[in-house]
Amino acid sequence: MEQEQILSTLTEKLGKTSLSQKTLTDYVTSNLPGEGAEPDENYWNRHVTFLKSLDGNFSHDVATQIEDFKKNYKPQSTPPAPTTSSTSSTSPTNDDKLTKKLEEIEARLMKEENAKVQADLMKKVSAAMKDKQASDDYVLGKTLQGATFDTTKSVDELVAEYLPKYDAEYKACRGNGVAPRTTNNEGGTHHNAASKYFERKGKKEGWKK
Repeated sequence: MEQEQILSTLTEKLGKTSLSQKTLTDYVTSNLPGEGAEPDENYWNRHVTFLKSLDGNFSHDVATQIEDFKKNYKPQSTPPAPTTSSTSSTSPTNDDKLTKKLEEIEARLMKEENAKVQADLMKKVSAAMKDKQASDDYVLGKTLQGATFDTTKSVDELVAEYLPKYDAEYKACRGNGVAPRTTNNEGGTHHNAASKYFERKGKKEGWKK
């Protein structure tokens, strides 16, 4: 599906919003499906939810800005002095200032919403990686530190992307003696097997209760 068609479909699914066309276009450009992939229901739901949340926050902030403007606005008692054509063409009008302010609000809210999405993905990817036996908290934290997740990918796809990075980080932190996430014949990890060994040894020698 072409970018223009994705933008058109997303705009239709969103319905009426306060977001500018530029904001929507920039968002779609940054969140296109992977090469060769087509938008599915999960893609539409995820991005429509994100943009609706952004629109709600944007509308609230705009209303606040307008109220502040009304409170602080002081009409001029005398008409302004006439200006030359060159001055009037370069001096920003109230409309220009308001437009710039709205663009700043949109940009700020977009950044905040993206941060929320990244934080949510961090929790989900971390939990899913632990389900895949990436259970060393220190190594997992190092692996995901500073990560910026591709929001066009599912959690499973992100896990598949970061598990090899976890394995490499594990070997860098813990050495090559034990392969990360490899199961033994008893169905546990080597890490668990080592823990059980030292537990049995400690009980036998009396230093483990």
